[in-house]
Amino acid sequence: METYDEIYGRMKNAYELETGDSFNEVSDIAIRLKVLAGEIFKLQTNLEWWKRQMFAVSASGECLDKLASQRGIERKKAMKSTGEITFNISQPCSHDIVIPKGCVVATADLVPVRFVTTEDEEISAGNTLVSVYAEAEQAGSNGNIGLGYAVVPVSVPTEIETVTNREKFTGGCDAETDDELRKRIRDTYINTSNGTNAAYYEQLALTVDGVAKASAVGKARGVGTVNVYVTGADASLGTNVVAKVQSLLEKQRELNVNVIVSNAQRTACNMSVVAYAEDGYSSGEVKELLKNAFAEYVNSIPIGGTFRLSELGARLIDTGCITNYNWNTDMQDVTVAKSQCFTVGTVTIGVK
Repeated sequence: METYDEIYGRMKNAYELETGDSFNEVSDIAIRLKVLAGEIFKLQTNLEWWKRQMFAVSASGECLDKLASQRGIERKKAMKSTGEITFNISQPCSHDIVIPKGCVVATADLVPVRFVTTEDEEISAGNTLVSVYAEAEQAGSNGNIGLGYAVVPVSVPTEIETVTNREKFTGGCDAETDDELRKRIRDTYINTSNGTNAAYYEQLALTVDGVAKASAVGKARGVGTVNVYVTGADASLGTNVVAKVQSLLEKQRELNVNVIVSNAQRTACNMSVVAYAEDGYSSGEVKELLKNAFAEYVNSIPIGGTFRLSELGARLIDTGCITNYNWNTDMQDVTVAKSQCFTVGTVTIGVK
């Protein structure tokens, strides 16, 4: 595509060629040509943008959503993480302390993540604590927190002394990105669903919000049976999401086929490596970058997939923060069963 300067230059040259005369850059004709060149450049830019929106490999945003809808696919929405908040008092009280729905507790981070109780509960007389179901205030993966992170009482009864989460908050996920949606569109062409193959059940399962991976296994319990294993981005799915997938597949299944949906068993995948840092990177920076690269790779492996050292090594090098690495002796390629998926386990990184 021509730049603005190229368009204006071409118009100026054509004018001088046709008239046999040159003009001053601040003259009326120069201003007219510049305005016209700007409009032509804008038109060409718009045409180039629309050309990109015609194909899934280059489309984005709303246009990509429309291309996905032509393949029967919708962009998956962000979901809130869920878990429990424990409310404590140091000494038993002689009366009930009501914990109303809507109490807010947050993490102690610089940018805190807030959690809201989803039910009414109470610390009954003579007791000192109660655990209450809660969810992240905002949808997204940042709501997935570890044990003991939600410790700041924001809006709780005055009698409450301390709060914490005694279990992880899981199930939160971000809205599907353009790249993730493109992959699902591409998969509908590569693995064509015909209503009777594994791709049919897998693609149906992946349409449910929160489902990041799906694997269908035919004849798992004999002829006429299909087991579908699903999981979230970095944790098992809640029973409500699994139930939604089950309900969807029950409606769409083949005639006389028994379908059972369940969470894939998550198997910890560990990394132990000694890395040689590039100049300019501190030990802490190297560890953080390598840890993130490892997590991204592990979470990208499909259910029933294979963990390959060669691919992980390439991803570590691609971070740009190391020149080389050495695996610990217990590191090796691993393949899990069709009902299993990897999850990030212990990470041990030595930096030299």
